[in-house]
Amino acid sequence: MLTRIKLVGLPCLLLLCCTLPHLDQGDFNRDSGRYAAVGLYMWTDGQLGVPYLNPDTPYFNKPPLAMAIHGLFLKLFHVHVAVAKFPSILAALGVLILSVLTLERIASRVEALVSGLILATTYEFFRRTHEISLDFWQLLFVMLAVYLVVRSLQQSNPVGLLLAGVPIGLALLCKPLMALGVLPILAGWALLQRQRRAAIWLLVGTPVVALMVAGPWHWYMWHRFGPAFIKQYFGHEVLERAEGKMATNPLGHHFQILAQTYWPWMLAVAWAAWHRWSRAPSPQRRPARDAVWLGGSWVAYVLLLLSLFPDKKVNYALPVYPMLSWVAAAGLCRLGWPWLRAWRERAFAGLAPAAAGLLVLLSVLPIQFQPPPNKDWQALLRWLHEQHIPPATLYYRDLIPNLVCYYYLKTGVFPKPAPTGTNEPANGRFLILTQENPQALTNAPESVVFNSGGLTIISLAGTNRAPVEPSQGIPPFQSNR
Repeated sequence: MLTRIKLVGLPCLLLLCCTLPHLDQGDFNRDSGRYAAVGLYMWTDGQLGVPYLNPDTPYFNKPPLAMAIHGLFLKLFHVHVAVAKFPSILAALGVLILSVLTLERIASRVEALVSGLILATTYEFFRRTHEISLDFWQLLFVMLAVYLVVRSLQQSNPVGLLLAGVPIGLALLCKPLMALGVLPILAGWALLQRQRRAAIWLLVGTPVVALMVAGPWHWYMWHRFGPAFIKQYFGHEVLERAEGKMATNPLGHHFQILAQTYWPWMLAVAWAAWHRWSRAPSPQRRPARDAVWLGGSWVAYVLLLLSLFPDKKVNYALPVYPMLSWVAAAGLCRLGWPWLRAWRERAFAGLAPAAAGLLVLLSVLPIQFQPPPNKDWQALLRWLHEQHIPPATLYYRDLIPNLVCYYYLKTGVFPKPAPTGTNEPANGRFLILTQENPQALTNAPESVVFNSGGLTIISLAGTNRAPVEPSQGIPPFQSNR
């Protein structure tokens, strides 16, 4: 018997098999380090809800909600890469559960379970849990809105359509504007079910509620920071991306990614489409129960929007996979294989213990799923400890923001921008962390006190330019690689 617990429990168990083993591997790489530092700083020395890239630089690129969630975990449970990933896993579990429960309302309980198993084992879905993913939190709130809309359409209850604006507003506090783009396809679902009034509610009332939720933060940031916030948040992050100034990819980029990665489920999608449209329509088929049409229209709509957007990052396609799993599940449940039909009728007996055993096995085996922490950074942190140099005394020059944030996560303090001109210390030495080539420095080689790969620390005197004495405890330059 397929109970509600098994309906959501089996897919969640499979997802944990794909995400929990060796969760402590990897590091705060790329955007994950930046988001972790911004979120943690909001809960420590900054102001909650106001993102800062460092104590002197507001961060206008993204809204604060998802970063604040990850930052809270880091503050409560220690700054560790596994702790930083755990909220992404929770968001993925939420997306998975909402996707299954929504399809249960549209199709059969067996199809809902199969869709959850497909989604949990989709590579482009579960691999995002090993990073700090703002897209996962955005998708979680979008899927909550989808669930509320589907339930409201079935019950002809406009209150649920307005309530859907709340999670849409929360999604807008995770990433700019993108969540509003799902409302037209939801309105299309309403029109498909001949509920024109519901479609109007979705196009008018729901976005008003969403803006009431997300608007106060945007207004506060504009009121506090003025045109600088508007220019970066809407101009740089939205308009310039839409114009292709940030990055650009071919028109069919996301279709190519699906063709390369969505296996073997792509075969089930093709079979579902063939089964749905190659036969005469059944008089018993109702639009509200047509998972292939509803899920397929969502997938086509989202892929069209993404294809028209020049900056086609792979993670932007995350909203495709829940509804794509609906279509794939419909295909698998229409296969005539006797053994598969018998296994479905037995509610996939044996899958739970097999998944639990796989989870334990993957956890104990010495498998390297993600690369180890950067050895140059490990060498630098050891050097600072061995030389008894307080991390707060370090300056930086020509470091990208992600590396400044990485230093903060590892030491608890931000390095200070390197002093120049009249801002230099009056006397004494100061240390500068940089990625410049040590042989190209004007004071090289005697001023270089540490180098490992692309990381270099130079020692400079203050305004008086007094020579740095060996007695000050800084060893002569030696390459660590």
